[in-house]
Amino acid sequence: MNRSMNVAPQLNEEQKTAILEAAGRKVGLTICRIENEIEEKDLHGAGNAPVYGAFVTLKRFRQVRAQSGCMGDSMPLWEALNTAAHRAALEDLRFPPLENHEIHDLQIEVWVLYSPELIGSRPEERPNFVEIGQHGLLVVHGEHRGLILPNTAAEKKLDARGFLEEACRKAHLPANAWQEDETMVFRFQGLVFSGNLKDYFPQELTHILQPPKGPGRKDLAQLADHCYRNIIKQFENRIPDYYLPAAYDGKISGACLRVRLNSLSADCAQLHLNHPQPLQATLLGLSQNAALAMRQNKLKPADLQKTSLCIFWDPKNLGNTLTTDVSGLDTRRFGILALRFGKWILGYAPGKDPASILEDVLKNSRFDRDESTTILSVQVACTDIAFMTTTVQKPMVKDTPRPAIAAGAFYPANVREMETMRNGFFSSEPVEKKAFSGAVIPHGGWPFAGKLLAQTLEKMELRNRILIFAPKYQALGVDWGVCPDPRWNLPGRPMEGDINLSRAMTEAVDSFQLDSLAHSREHGIEVVLPFLSYLVPGAHVVGTVMQGGARKLENASKQLAAWLQTLPQCPTLLAASDLSLYADPKQSPRLDESIVEAMAALDPEKMLALVQEKNAPLTGVLPCAFLMMTLRELGLLNRSHLVGHTQSIESKNGVRKEVGFCGMLFE
Repeated sequence: MNRSMNVAPQLNEEQKTAILEAAGRKVGLTICRIENEIEEKDLHGAGNAPVYGAFVTLKRFRQVRAQSGCMGDSMPLWEALNTAAHRAALEDLRFPPLENHEIHDLQIEVWVLYSPELIGSRPEERPNFVEIGQHGLLVVHGEHRGLILPNTAAEKKLDARGFLEEACRKAHLPANAWQEDETMVFRFQGLVFSGNLKDYFPQELTHILQPPKGPGRKDLAQLADHCYRNIIKQFENRIPDYYLPAAYDGKISGACLRVRLNSLSADCAQLHLNHPQPLQATLLGLSQNAALAMRQNKLKPADLQKTSLCIFWDPKNLGNTLTTDVSGLDTRRFGILALRFGKWILGYAPGKDPASILEDVLKNSRFDRDESTTILSVQVACTDIAFMTTTVQKPMVKDTPRPAIAAGAFYPANVREMETMRNGFFSSEPVEKKAFSGAVIPHGGWPFAGKLLAQTLEKMELRNRILIFAPKYQALGVDWGVCPDPRWNLPGRPMEGDINLSRAMTEAVDSFQLDSLAHSREHGIEVVLPFLSYLVPGAHVVGTVMQGGARKLENASKQLAAWLQTLPQCPTLLAASDLSLYADPKQSPRLDESIVEAMAALDPEKMLALVQEKNAPLTGVLPCAFLMMTLRELGLLNRSHLVGHTQSIESKNGVRKEVGFCGMLFE
């Protein structure tokens, strides 16, 4: 490496100010698509100082809005700064494109990097080379690269090992990859300068930074009437009016068309945060949806009394429910939008305390208050005084059988083919059965997971009541849903549900809700049922799907265990899940091995921590941890028996990814 970049650039106060001004001007003008360059002369004599690189971070309300940079052997400061500022303004594809008006709210942080050093020829000694607050880290392993700036460790309260692990996660590597000889770890130092981006934007151009105004009251009234007429026309299969020339048609982030009928109201809504869409095209689609819903519910045009509109735009990420701060939000102009696992809710109440609006939003959505629930502010225009709309469906309790939705995809739909394939997975010789307290079983497609599934279940003395926990992958329904359907339809012999047991469990465990919708598109329980139907004909199955809510596991497992102890006989407890769902094939074997080791050691907390540390999906491991915690509360988690651990490579969206499966018995 070039030795000249191994010392800090000697900068006076004038040069420090020039660096921040040049980077801020470059970022602001680039956001506005105005060509400009940082030149050597702009930095008042510091332009040719040799550096390792530069990084620019843009934050909006303390949340990262964009970040990028460059680094290399050695480059002049003006070149590094020019490249980093351009990339931060245009090329951070993790976020929606920056808009001109956001410049008012953005803070800029500029890092000048120097003194790179390869550390730790012996990996176990690498933490000794890292000084918190002074060093940043660059981890390189093959094509994986992850850079962490020097202030990150202090902000996240990390020690040296935690800092190394964070750098590995940034590189999309397992957290412990820094301990491998093949991984190179560099430390570096940096100088940082920060300020408000608008302070460095040319004053003569501030007129182009005006925020989008959105539709006015007159526009909203016209558009609401326009939607009313189009609903009637589309209901009657007439050609709608595609465009209202006199009304607003700017790009928006979302809209809700509320249809008021004789005895009820219904919302048709769309959200497109990352790709704003023209308002009138959005409303045309919502009108069509409303007309279709009226026809499906056998309503008539005469039943339509009124239409209301709520339009929103200019989303600002305020963090998650653990970090968000809504104080100071002008509720006359802004509403609060909460998102979780593809579902969302918007609350708008002009003049009301923003903390109260947020509380109403979370209460009405029943979203968990954790890292998975994101909070945003949005500008709102509305025909009503106040508005709340959501895509969170109310739990649905059906009294009809749950249909077989995975047949023909995860296992054969033809009865004879299904039975032949299933029976071929079981051992040809008698297998000694034992009263295990519970089991983790695979739930993937039968060609990949069927044999391990059969090998695990055939070792168990299965009871007449079986309780299955499985991951929830789809957005439909509640996050923790218990199936209330009276029967599970399958090719061949169906399996019975148990509504009384399902209802009693939801009453005992606060986090559970009865919801047919949550099970309507999930495959995890269904693929197991033909095996149970074969082993214990006539058994009743209560199925539960889980998505998010790791913080609820401890309390929920205690409540479930307390309820199970009141039953005359404890049901058979199963967690039907996978491990590394569509992980990188190069990483998933190590990931799975760590999870299986923690599971075998009867340590669900370690298993959860490993998944979170390695930045892997938590969904598959959640039911396994819940089962283990419940068994521990019952005093039934004393030994583990690994039946097998296997992996399959499947194709998802044209990319080959790994899926891991495990069979584990507990007693």
